Amino acid sequence: MAEGPLNRRRFLGCSAAAGLAWAHAPAAAGGPPARSVSVGVIGLGSRGTTLLRSVLAAGGCQVAAICDTEPRFMARAVAILDKAKAPRPYLTEHYADLLQRPDVEAVLVALPGDLHAPVYIEALDAGKHLYAEKPLGITVDDCARVLSAAAQHADRIVHVGLQRRVNPRYIQGVERLQEIGSLLTARGSWLSSNDPISGHDNWMARRDRSGDWMVEQAVHLWDVLAWIKGGPPAEAYGHGQRAAFRSGRDVTDFYTVTLAWPDGFTASLIHSWCMRSDDTAGGLELHLMGSRGFLDLTRGVLIVRDRHPGRELLSAGPIPDTDLAVRAFLDSIRDPAAAPPTRATLEDAMLATQIGLLVREAVDRRHLVTWDSLFGQKRLS
Repeated sequence: MAEGPLNRRRFLGCSAAAGLAWAHAPAAAGGPPARSVSVGVIGLGSRGTTLLRSVLAAGGCQVAAICDTEPRFMARAVAILDKAKAPRPYLTEHYADLLQRPDVEAVLVALPGDLHAPVYIEALDAGKHLYAEKPLGITVDDCARVLSAAAQHADRIVHVGLQRRVNPRYIQGVERLQEIGSLLTARGSWLSSNDPISGHDNWMARRDRSGDWMVEQAVHLWDVLAWIKGGPPAEAYGHGQRAAFRSGRDVTDFYTVTLAWPDGFTASLIHSWCMRSDDTAGGLELHLMGSRGFLDLTRGVLIVRDRHPGRELLSAGPIPDTDLAVRAFLDSIRDPAAAPPTRATLEDAMLATQIGLLVREAVDRRHLVTWDSLFGQKRLS
């Protein structure tokens, strides 16, 4: 895979202007959609509820069915739909019932990570368009099985919830990376809170269900780095701690990792769930340093050392990238050509999962781990 600040083949010729034009397309401004899309939502925890709200915000849809095994999540979803004055959908605890309904054209799935691959495959086999939450799976085999199923149902639209790919701030930043010169390094932190963990038997506290934080959550960062570099790192080194501030779970409460690419570019990350939920010091940071400047992708700040003025703000203000990602999925069902060219493909989603697994192995072993030692020399392209 070609290395460099921007892999043009992966970027598919999309300029920042094109990305912004898509993000502010008429549908976002309230223009009438070409046709209504009938959807089902499987999994109504915090993420599934966000997806449900994004479907309602997109307009031009009918929520035909919803599914969850926890009554409190179902009750919350029904209340949201009632408040929006939407028709009452079919309610079920069994996702297979939802997938068999002929009035459900597309499904958005937000389940525990270990259920992603089997439910995604069943959804495709049932003939549904699929919005698949990340990670694509929690093992390489899971991801490969989803790719195989999608290939067998090539007429189905499949989008993956790596929504930074459709965020105008990230699109502009990646498009303009060459302005900061040769990329030297990236640094990032993701400090958040999830204590106590609740919902579906505390699945996020279990590595066998979530894949651990570096697979379940940090996959967003790995996807952005792979997008920028056009491929995976060559090696990783990390260390971390379990039960650093809470016992009774086997996920990694805190870890740091450094990734290195073949051309010498490195990326370092601190990731933890150590912050209070109301602590403004937390959140996501991702900064890139080049030979001529600096880019803060999180805030959209571009600084070029030898330029006057040297500081520029890209896409200021809050950006509802989940809304943009869900609308892209729905618009693609109406017209496949409407999909934003930067969206993450299934191959991108598998690659991001693999990077998460590489990081997990490095943290577990507290030792340098190479890509080839885990996955062989074959690289996705």
